[in-house]
Amino acid sequence: MLQLYGVFFQPEGLEFKNFRENLRAFDNPSRWLLLLPVFFLFRNYVVNWKYVAVGIAVGSINAAILAHYQIKVLGVERAYGVFGNPILFAELMVVSDLLLWMLMTYAWSLKQKTLSIFLLFASLMGFYASLLAVSRGAWLAYIAAAIIWVTFNLINGISNPKKIFSKHMIIRAVLMAVVFLYISQTNQYETIKIRTSDLVENVASGNFVRAAEGRSDVFRLSLKIIKEYPFGVGTNNFLAANKKYNDLKGHTAYRNQAHNEILNLWVENGIQAVFCLLLLLGFTLRFFWKNLKNNNELIRIYSTCGLILIISYGIFGITQATFTHQSSLIFFIFFLYYFFAQIQIIDK
Repeated sequence: MLQLYGVFFQPEGLEFKNFRENLRAFDNPSRWLLLLPVFFLFRNYVVNWKYVAVGIAVGSINAAILAHYQIKVLGVERAYGVFGNPILFAELMVVSDLLLWMLMTYAWSLKQKTLSIFLLFASLMGFYASLLAVSRGAWLAYIAAAIIWVTFNLINGISNPKKIFSKHMIIRAVLMAVVFLYISQTNQYETIKIRTSDLVENVASGNFVRAAEGRSDVFRLSLKIIKEYPFGVGTNNFLAANKKYNDLKGHTAYRNQAHNEILNLWVENGIQAVFCLLLLLGFTLRFFWKNLKNNNELIRIYSTCGLILIISYGIFGITQATFTHQSSLIFFIFFLYYFFAQIQIIDK
């Protein structure tokens, strides 16, 4: 609702020039609203988890094929899928991989070997596609997923290392190593290696400006806009505020986002919107966390998937305003609604 307010009302001097800009700004809040009927359907009907798992799997396989084609045939430096943005593509591939991993674990526990193998293959394809996109930030989600995985097992009383690192876990680790070994022979790996070593060197030497690769400039500018307009400049209106207050030199182009989810939301919709988003995510995180101990195994799996989804997007949001991209936003809302609503209906 705060975003909708920002669609129609902007501060003096930063108003939208025409109604078309209002309609474009309506895109993001409309995704939350237009998917609400789907949420209520999910709260009233149990959806077979296999359909969702297979859907994500088919999407990941197709995305990996497209990424391979873009690298090997088109000769691009970084795969971008159908999004035109390699960072966005890498983020969605990482999340798809992690969700497939959890659903594969559930299929394995039900002794559905054929489905398990298919989901394992699809998750590896997601991992492969994310590597081809050459995005370092997206891979931090794998570290968070490993922590969630260990926490999931400890909370459910599984402290035996042999159970935590079970057969399918070892198989997955070995196959990931094979995929990574293959990637290590490509130009993409060299790009990753150079960029990562530069990042480590800059952080170690205290040169955080270079480590941020230009993002520190837009962060500083965002804080300047926030100081002037603490209650927001209007939904999807970051670019206009950027142009007005940009006191940087010519090496930085005008940005249409703050490259940080919280800063971007604060600039556009104010401190009240940041509070609402944190409240929403905090509530859902608490909900998923509580259900990690549920007696129903599928609910525990869905709860872990929900945690992975939110925490992964939280990591992506450090260097990207992920909710400004339509594909990324719809993916997040759909699966947040799905996991939250299905846990409720199954628990009934």
